[in-house]
Amino acid sequence: MIVRVHLVLYDFISYRKYSFYMQSILYWHTHFNKHNFPMDFKQLRYFLAVVDEGTISSAARRIPIAQPALTRQLHMLEEDLGFQLFHRTHQGIILTAAGTSFYKNTQVLLEDFETIKQQAKNIANGQYGSLRIGITPIHHWIPNITRLLNKFRKQHPDVELFIEPRLSGSQIEAIHNNRQDIGIMFLHPETQPELRSQCLYKDHMVLVTSKNSSLAKNPPTCLADLNNEDFIWFKRDSTPSSYDKLHQSFKESGFIPNIVQECSDNTTMRSLVSAGMGCTLLPALTMTDAPKNLVSYRIPDLTLELPLMLVWHPLYTTPAIEHLVSFSTAMDWPESDQ
Repeated sequence: MIVRVHLVLYDFISYRKYSFYMQSILYWHTHFNKHNFPMDFKQLRYFLAVVDEGTISSAARRIPIAQPALTRQLHMLEEDLGFQLFHRTHQGIILTAAGTSFYKNTQVLLEDFETIKQQAKNIANGQYGSLRIGITPIHHWIPNITRLLNKFRKQHPDVELFIEPRLSGSQIEAIHNNRQDIGIMFLHPETQPELRSQCLYKDHMVLVTSKNSSLAKNPPTCLADLNNEDFIWFKRDSTPSSYDKLHQSFKESGFIPNIVQECSDNTTMRSLVSAGMGCTLLPALTMTDAPKNLVSYRIPDLTLELPLMLVWHPLYTTPAIEHLVSFSTAMDWPESDQ
């Protein structure tokens, strides 16, 4: 969070000025705390008001505050500073040389502090800052994801989006370690109860095989019919929850699939199946633009759903994350037709 605030502030003032002002803020905070003053630069604002008005009585009416109380605040400020700010005369107050210098720098300090405070407030409200988004590389769904992100950008143009393609497994790890704010991935929520999620789309698995294969000539009616087949499989770290649940489905059918090759992406898996290396199980959505020599079948007793989820960590939730989730909830998502 410190890094984000720093990057935002860098657009408004140079790093050197920012460091000076933050050091000044810490100085005043330390000294004011001795007198139990709130961290709102009350004494500095009183000082500016007196200089602008020319007299303590006029400044007291403007603030407003009782004149004796304002006088005490100014004396305490001079005591903290260790030098005199004013010459008091019957006509009013006159700044000392030190007071003139202090007045000019205090004006700049408070103006920049207001900028700092406003920018921090914008970040807290999700109107400014950045959002790190991981996306599982599912090319067929990119137009829908783009639609969501474009809608978010139009409403939050000052929130910078950093988008990185990542497999579901690595996204989960990155979210837990606060290296990613939110992710679009395949996830069964019950496997990660400490995370929060919003379902975007529910897909299902289909058997994919070559048109020239024996499976295409005699399509299976249940998982048990696949007992003697060679499988192209996805690596566990790509989608851990789906991997484990799919293996459990095969065990319940009485056998463990014969895996001849593991891959990290659907495109490679389809290519190997197309080359005749074996069959595979893929999300139905991935068959939208499949090679023409591939066919897919839905197996009745393979009821595993594949929820495409928007996932984030409750401990690291920001207003920007909440706004993105809200946009996703309001959108109409396509239904699976495979």
